[in-house]
Amino acid sequence: MRHTCHNSISYYLFEEKVYIDNKAERELRRFNTELRAEFKALIDKLAKEGHLKIPFAKKIDKELFEMRVRIEGAWRGFYSYIQKDTVIILHFFRKKSQKTPRKKINTARKRLRYYK
Repeated sequence: MRHTCHNSISYYLFEEKVYIDNKAERELRRFNTELRAEFKALIDKLAKEGHLKIPFAKKIDKELFEMRVRIEGAWRGFYSYIQKDTVIILHFFRKKSQKTPRKKINTARKRLRYYK
């Protein structure tokens, strides 16, 4: 986080480092152009602001968050903060049921272990 002052007005500019796991990147590449663009916009927002808010994101547990895209169905991307200013995107998938499948959460957790 960088503190900036301009004409006696203080504000914070977040600059997070955002990385995408190799497997997650391959998953994202399988999505159509419109979906990839929506996820890229969320990733850019996450990098710029340091966090995403509802309806674009939801906290899954103490380590995992999901970014949310709705285009012809529900699509999700799991991410985690691995350092104070570093985010790793772990897993992308199409959500087919109301509840997030435990298998998808476990996939993200397994990938996260590599970065801790």
